[in-house]
Amino acid sequence: MTQKESNRLFERALISFFLIMPPLGGLMVLFNALQNPPVFWQTVGWIGYWIALIGIHIKWVRPYFRRYPWVASYKELLARSRKLMPKKPIQVRRAWRNRILRSLYRFGFFLLVLPPFIALHLLHGHHFWWFFGMYMVCGFGVTVGYHRIGTHPSFKTSPLMRGILLAMGSGAMQGPAGEWIKKHSKHHAFGETTADPHSPYVFDETKRGIFMEQFYCFMHSFMMWAVREPALTKPSGMNFEQWREHLLNNPPDKDTFKFREEDRYFWEVKDASGAVIVPTETLIRQRWGKLVETLVNIEKDPVIKFVSNPIFYVAILILTFAVPYYLGGISLWESLARACYLNWVTFCVNSVCHIWGEQPFQVPDNSRNNAVIEIMALGEGGHNTHHKSELWAQHGIFPWQFDPAAWLIKTLRVFGLARDLKLPTKGQIVKAWVQWRQREPGMQGYPVKSA
Repeated sequence: MTQKESNRLFERALISFFLIMPPLGGLMVLFNALQNPPVFWQTVGWIGYWIALIGIHIKWVRPYFRRYPWVASYKELLARSRKLMPKKPIQVRRAWRNRILRSLYRFGFFLLVLPPFIALHLLHGHHFWWFFGMYMVCGFGVTVGYHRIGTHPSFKTSPLMRGILLAMGSGAMQGPAGEWIKKHSKHHAFGETTADPHSPYVFDETKRGIFMEQFYCFMHSFMMWAVREPALTKPSGMNFEQWREHLLNNPPDKDTFKFREEDRYFWEVKDASGAVIVPTETLIRQRWGKLVETLVNIEKDPVIKFVSNPIFYVAILILTFAVPYYLGGISLWESLARACYLNWVTFCVNSVCHIWGEQPFQVPDNSRNNAVIEIMALGEGGHNTHHKSELWAQHGIFPWQFDPAAWLIKTLRVFGLARDLKLPTKGQIVKAWVQWRQREPGMQGYPVKSA
Protein backbone atom coordinates (compact mmCIF):
# COMPACT_ATOMS: atom_id res chain seq x y z
CA MET A 1 0.00 0.00 0.00
CA THR A 2 1.38 3.40 -0.98
CA GLN A 3 1.58 6.37 1.39
CA LYS A 4 -1.18 8.14 -0.57
CA GLU A 5 -3.49 5.11 -0.26
CA SER A 6 -2.66 4.83 3.42
CA ASN A 7 -3.51 8.49 4.02
CA ARG A 8 -6.75 8.12 2.10
CA LEU A 9 -7.72 5.00 4.07
CA PHE A 10 -6.95 6.83 7.32
CA GLU A 11 -9.06 9.79 6.21
CA ARG A 12 -12.01 7.59 5.23
CA ALA A 13 -11.86 5.80 8.56
CA LEU A 14 -12.07 9.14 10.39
CA ILE A 15 -14.95 10.32 8.19
CA SER A 16 -16.85 7.07 8.70
CA PHE A 17 -16.33 7.36 12.44
CA PHE A 18 -17.68 10.89 12.37
CA LEU A 19 -20.69 10.04 10.22
CA ILE A 20 -21.76 7.12 12.42
CA MET A 21 -20.79 7.95 15.99
CA PRO A 22 -21.84 11.57 16.64
CA PRO A 23 -25.52 11.02 15.71
CA LEU A 24 -25.52 7.97 17.97
CA GLY A 25 -24.03 10.17 20.69
CA GLY A 26 -26.82 12.70 20.20
CA LEU A 27 -29.46 9.97 20.52
CA MET A 28 -27.80 8.64 23.68
CA VAL A 29 -27.75 12.12 25.23
CA LEU A 30 -31.43 12.52 24.30
CA PHE A 31 -32.25 9.15 25.89
CA ASN A 32 -30.50 10.13 29.12
CA ALA A 33 -32.20 13.53 29.14
CA LEU A 34 -35.65 11.93 28.86
CA GLN A 35 -35.00 10.10 32.12
CA ASN A 36 -35.76 13.43 33.83
CA PRO A 37 -38.70 14.97 31.88
CA PRO A 38 -38.96 18.26 33.87
CA VAL A 39 -35.29 19.09 33.26
CA PHE A 40 -35.58 18.02 29.63
CA TRP A 41 -38.57 20.23 28.88
CA GLN A 42 -37.10 23.21 30.72
CA THR A 43 -33.98 22.80 28.58
CA VAL A 44 -36.10 22.66 25.42
CA GLY A 45 -37.96 25.78 26.58
CA TRP A 46 -34.77 27.80 27.11
CA ILE A 47 -33.33 26.69 23.78
CA GLY A 48 -36.65 27.69 22.19
CA TYR A 49 -36.27 31.09 23.86
CA TRP A 50 -32.85 31.45 22.19
CA ILE A 51 -34.28 30.46 18.81
CA ALA A 52 -37.15 32.95 19.14
CA LEU A 53 -34.77 35.74 20.17
CA ILE A 54 -32.49 35.08 17.20
CA GLY A 55 -35.53 34.90 14.90
CA ILE A 56 -36.76 38.31 16.10
CA HIS A 57 -33.29 39.74 15.61
CA ILE A 58 -33.07 38.47 12.04
CA LYS A 59 -36.66 39.26 11.05
CA TRP A 60 -37.12 42.75 12.48
CA VAL A 61 -34.06 44.24 14.18
CA ARG A 62 -31.36 43.34 11.66
CA PRO A 63 -33.28 44.87 8.69
CA TYR A 64 -33.66 48.14 10.62
CA PHE A 65 -29.92 48.55 11.22
CA ARG A 66 -29.19 47.34 7.69
CA ARG A 67 -30.61 50.63 6.39
CA TYR A 68 -27.51 52.49 7.58
CA PRO A 69 -23.88 51.81 6.73
CA TRP A 70 -22.46 53.94 9.55
CA VAL A 71 -19.24 52.39 10.82
CA ALA A 72 -17.63 55.28 12.71
CA SER A 73 -16.69 55.15 16.40
CA TYR A 74 -18.13 57.68 18.83
CA LYS A 75 -14.87 59.63 18.70
CA GLU A 76 -14.98 59.84 14.90
CA LEU A 77 -18.68 60.65 14.98
CA LEU A 78 -18.10 63.54 17.37
CA ALA A 79 -15.32 64.98 15.20
CA ARG A 80 -17.41 64.79 12.02
CA SER A 81 -20.49 66.18 13.78
CA ARG A 82 -18.70 69.40 14.66
CA LYS A 83 -18.02 69.99 10.99
CA LEU A 84 -21.41 68.93 9.62
CA MET A 85 -23.79 70.18 12.32
CA PRO A 86 -24.25 73.73 10.92
CA LYS A 87 -24.89 72.42 7.38
CA LYS A 88 -26.70 69.13 7.93
CA PRO A 89 -28.23 69.04 11.43
CA ILE A 90 -30.87 66.45 10.53
CA GLN A 91 -28.31 64.00 9.15
CA VAL A 92 -26.07 64.48 12.19
CA ARG A 93 -28.92 63.85 14.64
CA ARG A 94 -29.96 60.79 12.65
CA ALA A 95 -26.40 59.43 12.73
CA TRP A 96 -26.17 59.90 16.50
CA ARG A 97 -29.57 58.31 17.01
CA ASN A 98 -28.63 55.24 14.99
CA ARG A 99 -25.21 54.92 16.63
CA ILE A 100 -26.69 55.12 20.13
CA LEU A 101 -29.56 52.78 19.24
CA ARG A 102 -27.09 50.25 17.90
CA SER A 103 -25.04 50.36 21.11
CA LEU A 104 -28.17 50.10 23.26
CA TYR A 105 -29.42 47.18 21.20
CA ARG A 106 -26.14 45.30 21.52
CA PHE A 107 -26.16 45.78 25.28
CA GLY A 108 -29.84 44.84 25.48
CA PHE A 109 -29.32 41.78 23.27
CA PHE A 110 -26.53 40.65 25.60
CA LEU A 111 -28.87 40.98 28.59
CA LEU A 112 -31.59 39.03 26.77
CA VAL A 113 -29.19 36.24 25.78
CA LEU A 114 -27.82 35.86 29.31
CA PRO A 115 -30.81 34.20 31.12
CA PRO A 116 -30.60 30.87 29.20
CA PHE A 117 -26.92 30.57 30.16
CA ILE A 118 -27.87 30.98 33.81
CA ALA A 119 -30.81 28.57 33.47
CA LEU A 120 -28.77 25.90 31.67
CA HIS A 121 -26.07 26.25 34.31
CA LEU A 122 -28.65 25.64 37.05
CA LEU A 123 -30.17 22.71 35.13
CA HIS A 124 -27.00 20.98 33.95
CA GLY A 125 -24.12 22.55 35.86
CA HIS A 126 -20.63 21.85 34.55
CA HIS A 127 -21.97 19.54 31.83
CA PHE A 128 -23.35 22.57 30.00
CA TRP A 129 -20.14 24.58 30.43
CA TRP A 130 -17.96 21.74 29.18
CA PHE A 131 -20.17 21.43 26.10
CA PHE A 132 -20.11 25.18 25.48
CA GLY A 133 -16.40 25.58 26.29
CA MET A 134 -15.22 22.73 24.07
CA TYR A 135 -17.49 23.96 21.29
CA MET A 136 -15.85 27.40 21.51
CA VAL A 137 -12.31 25.98 21.63
CA CYS A 138 -12.78 23.66 18.65
CA GLY A 139 -15.03 26.12 16.82
CA PHE A 140 -12.49 28.93 17.03
CA GLY A 141 -9.85 26.39 16.03
CA VAL A 142 -11.74 25.86 12.77
CA THR A 143 -12.73 29.47 12.08
CA VAL A 144 -9.52 31.18 13.16
CA GLY A 145 -6.98 28.32 12.96
CA TYR A 146 -7.91 26.22 9.94
CA HIS A 147 -9.60 29.04 8.02
CA ARG A 148 -8.47 32.59 8.72
CA ILE A 149 -4.78 31.89 9.28
CA GLY A 150 -4.36 28.35 7.94
CA THR A 151 -5.99 28.67 4.52
CA HIS A 152 -5.94 32.47 4.22
CA PRO A 153 -3.12 34.42 5.90
CA SER A 154 -5.48 37.16 7.07
CA PHE A 155 -3.17 38.07 9.95
CA LYS A 156 0.27 37.16 11.25
CA THR A 157 1.28 35.46 14.46
CA SER A 158 4.13 33.38 15.86
CA PRO A 159 4.63 29.76 14.70
CA LEU A 160 3.73 28.60 18.22
CA MET A 161 0.44 30.51 18.30
CA ARG A 162 -0.37 29.35 14.79
CA GLY A 163 0.27 25.75 15.84
CA ILE A 164 -2.01 26.16 18.88
CA LEU A 165 -4.84 27.51 16.73
CA LEU A 166 -4.44 24.66 14.23
CA ALA A 167 -4.34 22.11 17.07
CA MET A 168 -7.61 23.58 18.42
CA GLY A 169 -9.14 23.04 14.97
CA SER A 170 -7.89 19.44 14.91
CA GLY A 171 -10.13 18.73 17.90
CA ALA A 172 -13.22 19.43 15.79
CA MET A 173 -12.97 16.05 13.99
CA GLN A 174 -12.87 17.66 10.54
CA GLY A 175 -9.70 15.94 9.38
CA PRO A 176 -6.01 16.92 9.57
CA ALA A 177 -5.23 20.60 9.04
CA GLY A 178 -3.24 20.07 5.83
CA GLU A 179 -6.00 18.25 4.00
CA TRP A 180 -8.70 20.69 5.23
CA ILE A 181 -6.67 23.71 4.11
CA LYS A 182 -5.86 22.26 0.67
CA LYS A 183 -9.47 21.38 -0.10
CA HIS A 184 -10.72 24.76 1.04
CA SER A 185 -8.11 26.41 -1.18
CA LYS A 186 -9.49 24.40 -4.08
CA HIS A 187 -13.01 25.56 -3.20
CA HIS A 188 -11.93 29.19 -3.56
CA ALA A 189 -10.06 28.54 -6.79
CA PHE A 190 -13.00 26.78 -8.48
CA GLY A 191 -16.08 27.83 -6.52
CA GLU A 192 -19.45 26.79 -7.95
CA THR A 193 -17.94 24.64 -10.71
CA THR A 194 -17.58 20.92 -11.23
CA ALA A 195 -14.04 21.25 -9.81
CA ASP A 196 -15.37 22.70 -6.54
CA PRO A 197 -15.09 20.05 -3.78
CA HIS A 198 -18.52 20.90 -2.39
CA SER A 199 -20.68 22.87 -4.80
CA PRO A 200 -24.43 22.49 -4.11
CA TYR A 201 -25.41 23.19 -7.72
CA VAL A 202 -26.75 20.86 -10.38
CA PHE A 203 -24.74 20.54 -13.58
CA ASP A 204 -26.13 17.30 -14.94
CA GLU A 205 -29.81 16.39 -14.97
CA THR A 206 -30.65 12.71 -14.83
CA LYS A 207 -33.77 10.59 -14.84
CA ARG A 208 -34.13 11.16 -11.11
CA GLY A 209 -35.56 14.59 -11.86
CA ILE A 210 -34.39 18.07 -11.02
CA PHE A 211 -35.68 17.97 -7.41
CA MET A 212 -33.77 14.81 -6.57
CA GLU A 213 -30.71 16.18 -8.32
CA GLN A 214 -30.86 19.28 -6.17
CA PHE A 215 -31.33 17.16 -3.05
CA TYR A 216 -28.33 14.98 -3.89
CA CYS A 217 -26.22 18.03 -4.71
CA PHE A 218 -27.15 19.66 -1.41
CA MET A 219 -26.25 16.49 0.50
CA HIS A 220 -22.99 16.35 -1.44
CA SER A 221 -22.13 19.94 -0.46
CA PHE A 222 -23.30 19.37 3.11
CA MET A 223 -21.47 16.17 4.00
CA MET A 224 -20.82 13.53 1.37
CA TRP A 225 -18.11 15.52 -0.45
CA ALA A 226 -15.79 14.64 2.45
CA VAL A 227 -15.96 10.98 1.42
CA ARG A 228 -15.88 11.50 -2.34
CA GLU A 229 -13.21 14.19 -2.74
CA PRO A 230 -9.75 12.67 -3.42
CA ALA A 231 -6.92 13.43 -1.01
CA LEU A 232 -4.43 16.14 -1.96
CA THR A 233 -1.47 14.77 -0.01
CA LYS A 234 1.93 14.46 -1.70
CA PRO A 235 2.77 10.80 -2.39
CA SER A 236 5.79 9.62 -0.43
CA GLY A 237 7.58 8.48 -3.60
CA MET A 238 7.65 11.98 -5.11
CA ASN A 239 9.73 15.01 -4.26
CA PHE A 240 8.12 18.45 -4.35
CA GLU A 241 9.17 19.23 -7.92
CA GLN A 242 7.82 15.92 -9.20
CA TRP A 243 4.58 16.44 -7.32
CA ARG A 244 4.23 19.98 -8.69
CA GLU A 245 4.79 18.69 -12.21
CA HIS A 246 2.30 15.88 -11.67
CA LEU A 247 -0.37 18.31 -10.44
CA LEU A 248 0.24 20.78 -13.27
CA ASN A 249 -0.22 17.99 -15.79
CA ASN A 250 -3.57 17.00 -14.30
CA PRO A 251 -5.82 20.08 -14.19
CA PRO A 252 -9.64 19.81 -14.23
CA ASP A 253 -10.81 18.27 -17.50
CA LYS A 254 -11.85 21.10 -19.81
CA ASP A 255 -14.33 18.82 -21.60
CA THR A 256 -16.30 18.06 -18.43
CA PHE A 257 -15.71 21.38 -16.66
CA LYS A 258 -19.00 23.19 -16.03
CA PHE A 259 -20.08 26.32 -14.19
CA ARG A 260 -23.22 28.33 -13.52
CA GLU A 261 -24.33 30.32 -16.56
CA GLU A 262 -24.41 33.56 -14.54
CA ASP A 263 -20.70 33.08 -13.77
CA ARG A 264 -19.71 32.78 -17.43
CA TYR A 265 -18.05 36.23 -17.40
CA PHE A 266 -15.53 34.83 -14.92
CA TRP A 267 -14.70 31.70 -16.89
CA GLU A 268 -14.84 33.13 -20.41
CA VAL A 269 -13.43 36.56 -21.30
CA LYS A 270 -14.99 38.30 -24.32
CA ASP A 271 -14.28 41.54 -26.15
CA ALA A 272 -16.81 44.29 -26.88
CA SER A 273 -18.15 42.44 -29.92
CA GLY A 274 -18.81 39.28 -27.92
CA ALA A 275 -15.94 37.26 -29.35
CA VAL A 276 -14.09 35.03 -26.88
CA ILE A 277 -10.55 36.34 -26.40
CA VAL A 278 -9.57 34.20 -23.37
CA PRO A 279 -11.17 30.73 -23.49
CA THR A 280 -12.28 28.71 -20.48
CA GLU A 281 -9.42 26.25 -20.92
CA THR A 282 -6.83 29.03 -20.50
CA LEU A 283 -8.52 30.37 -17.37
CA ILE A 284 -8.71 26.86 -15.90
CA ARG A 285 -4.98 26.44 -16.47
CA GLN A 286 -4.19 29.80 -14.91
CA ARG A 287 -6.23 29.18 -11.77
CA TRP A 288 -5.00 25.61 -11.52
CA GLY A 289 -1.40 26.80 -11.73
CA LYS A 290 -1.94 29.23 -8.85
CA LEU A 291 -3.69 26.51 -6.83
CA VAL A 292 -0.83 24.06 -7.40
CA GLU A 293 1.66 26.58 -5.97
CA THR A 294 -0.63 27.02 -2.98
CA LEU A 295 -0.88 23.24 -2.45
CA VAL A 296 2.89 22.83 -2.62
CA ASN A 297 3.44 25.66 -0.13
CA ILE A 298 0.92 24.11 2.26
CA GLU A 299 2.67 20.75 2.00
CA LYS A 300 6.02 22.41 2.77
CA ASP A 301 4.74 24.41 5.73
CA PRO A 302 6.45 22.95 8.84
CA VAL A 303 3.71 23.98 11.28
CA ILE A 304 0.91 22.50 9.16
CA LYS A 305 2.98 19.37 8.53
CA PHE A 306 3.56 18.84 12.25
CA VAL A 307 -0.08 19.39 13.26
CA SER A 308 -1.30 17.18 10.38
CA ASN A 309 0.84 14.21 11.39
CA PRO A 310 -1.59 11.31 11.98
CA ILE A 311 -0.10 10.55 15.40
CA PHE A 312 -0.41 14.16 16.55
CA TYR A 313 -3.89 14.47 15.05
CA VAL A 314 -5.20 11.32 16.77
CA ALA A 315 -3.60 12.47 20.03
CA ILE A 316 -5.51 15.77 19.82
CA LEU A 317 -8.76 13.90 19.15
CA ILE A 318 -8.17 11.70 22.18
CA LEU A 319 -7.46 14.75 24.33
CA THR A 320 -10.74 16.43 23.31
CA PHE A 321 -12.57 13.42 24.74
CA ALA A 322 -10.23 12.47 27.59
CA VAL A 323 -9.85 15.92 29.18
CA PRO A 324 -13.62 16.54 29.60
CA TYR A 325 -14.04 12.93 30.79
CA TYR A 326 -11.35 12.97 33.48
CA LEU A 327 -11.68 16.59 34.58
CA GLY A 328 -15.43 17.04 34.30
CA GLY A 329 -16.98 13.59 34.16
CA ILE A 330 -18.27 14.32 30.65
CA SER A 331 -19.31 11.12 28.92
CA LEU A 332 -18.11 9.98 25.53
CA TRP A 333 -21.65 10.45 24.20
CA GLU A 334 -21.77 14.09 25.29
CA SER A 335 -18.48 14.83 23.53
CA LEU A 336 -19.70 13.08 20.39
CA ALA A 337 -22.90 15.13 20.46
CA ARG A 338 -20.81 18.32 20.69
CA ALA A 339 -18.67 17.17 17.75
CA CYS A 340 -21.82 16.39 15.76
CA TYR A 341 -23.27 19.85 16.35
CA LEU A 342 -20.05 21.68 15.50
CA ASN A 343 -19.39 19.70 12.34
CA TRP A 344 -22.90 20.00 11.01
CA VAL A 345 -22.79 23.76 11.59
CA THR A 346 -19.54 23.88 9.60
CA PHE A 347 -21.13 21.82 6.84
CA CYS A 348 -23.87 24.44 6.64
CA VAL A 349 -21.27 27.02 5.62
CA ASN A 350 -20.38 24.87 2.59
CA SER A 351 -24.00 24.30 1.59
CA VAL A 352 -26.53 26.70 3.13
CA CYS A 353 -24.27 29.74 2.63
CA HIS A 354 -24.19 29.02 -1.11
CA ILE A 355 -27.99 28.90 -1.40
CA TRP A 356 -29.75 31.22 1.08
CA GLY A 357 -28.86 34.65 2.42
CA GLU A 358 -27.76 38.17 1.48
CA GLN A 359 -25.32 39.14 -1.27
CA PRO A 360 -23.89 42.59 -0.53
CA PHE A 361 -20.95 41.85 -2.84
CA GLN A 362 -20.95 40.72 -6.46
CA VAL A 363 -18.64 37.71 -6.74
CA PRO A 364 -18.20 34.94 -9.35
CA ASP A 365 -20.22 32.42 -7.33
CA ASN A 366 -23.40 32.25 -5.28
CA SER A 367 -21.86 32.69 -1.82
CA ARG A 368 -24.15 34.45 0.65
CA ASN A 369 -24.14 35.99 4.12
CA ASN A 370 -26.50 33.93 6.28
CA ALA A 371 -27.50 35.47 9.62
CA VAL A 372 -28.28 32.14 11.33
CA ILE A 373 -24.98 30.54 10.32
CA GLU A 374 -23.13 33.70 11.41
CA ILE A 375 -24.30 33.03 14.96
CA MET A 376 -23.91 29.26 15.05
CA ALA A 377 -20.57 29.15 13.18
CA LEU A 378 -18.91 31.98 15.15
CA GLY A 379 -18.89 34.42 12.24
CA GLU A 380 -18.30 32.07 9.30
CA GLY A 381 -21.79 32.82 7.98
CA GLY A 382 -20.46 36.06 6.45
CA HIS A 383 -19.56 33.91 3.47
CA ASN A 384 -20.29 36.34 0.64
CA THR A 385 -18.07 38.93 2.32
CA HIS A 386 -15.36 36.29 2.65
CA HIS A 387 -15.56 35.39 -1.04
CA LYS A 388 -15.27 39.09 -1.90
CA SER A 389 -11.86 39.17 -0.24
CA GLU A 390 -10.40 35.92 1.03
CA LEU A 391 -7.73 37.74 3.03
CA TRP A 392 -10.02 39.83 5.24
CA ALA A 393 -9.70 38.69 8.85
CA GLN A 394 -13.23 39.97 9.52
CA HIS A 395 -16.19 38.41 7.70
CA GLY A 396 -18.89 40.34 9.57
CA ILE A 397 -17.86 43.77 8.33
CA PHE A 398 -21.27 45.45 8.66
CA PRO A 399 -22.46 46.69 12.07
CA TRP A 400 -25.47 44.35 12.10
CA GLN A 401 -23.36 41.21 11.60
CA PHE A 402 -22.06 38.74 14.20
CA ASP A 403 -18.40 37.70 13.98
CA PRO A 404 -16.88 36.38 17.24
CA ALA A 405 -13.90 34.97 15.33
CA ALA A 406 -12.90 38.51 14.33
CA TRP A 407 -13.35 39.62 17.94
CA LEU A 408 -10.94 36.87 19.03
CA ILE A 409 -8.35 37.90 16.42
CA LYS A 410 -8.58 41.54 17.50
CA THR A 411 -8.24 40.46 21.15
CA LEU A 412 -5.09 38.52 20.26
CA ARG A 413 -3.79 41.72 18.65
CA VAL A 414 -4.35 43.63 21.89
CA PHE A 415 -2.12 41.12 23.72
CA GLY A 416 0.53 41.18 20.98
CA LEU A 417 -0.34 37.66 19.74
CA ALA A 418 -1.62 38.81 16.33
CA ARG A 419 -0.42 41.54 13.99
CA ASP A 420 -0.87 42.90 10.49
CA LEU A 421 -4.59 42.17 10.37
CA LYS A 422 -6.03 42.53 6.89
CA LEU A 423 -9.30 44.42 7.31
CA PRO A 424 -11.58 46.34 4.94
CA THR A 425 -11.47 50.11 5.09
CA LYS A 426 -14.55 52.05 6.13
CA GLY A 427 -14.73 53.45 2.63
CA GLN A 428 -14.92 49.93 1.19
CA ILE A 429 -17.70 49.02 3.62
CA VAL A 430 -19.82 52.07 2.80
CA LYS A 431 -19.20 51.66 -0.94
CA ALA A 432 -20.32 48.02 -0.77
CA TRP A 433 -23.46 49.04 1.12
CA VAL A 434 -24.32 51.72 -1.47
CA GLN A 435 -23.81 49.33 -4.39
CA TRP A 436 -25.91 46.71 -2.63
CA ARG A 437 -28.74 49.20 -2.16
CA GLN A 438 -28.56 50.14 -5.82
CA ARG A 439 -28.84 46.50 -6.86
CA GLU A 440 -31.77 45.91 -4.50
CA PRO A 441 -34.02 48.99 -4.78
CA GLY A 442 -36.75 47.20 -2.86
CA MET A 443 -34.79 47.36 0.40
CA GLN A 444 -36.49 49.46 3.08
CA GLY A 445 -34.92 52.65 4.35
CA TYR A 446 -33.66 55.98 3.21
CA PRO A 447 -32.54 56.67 -0.39
CA VAL A 448 -28.96 55.76 -1.22
CA LYS A 449 -28.00 59.38 -1.83
CA SER A 450 -28.47 60.18 1.86
CA ALA A 451 -25.98 57.55 3.02
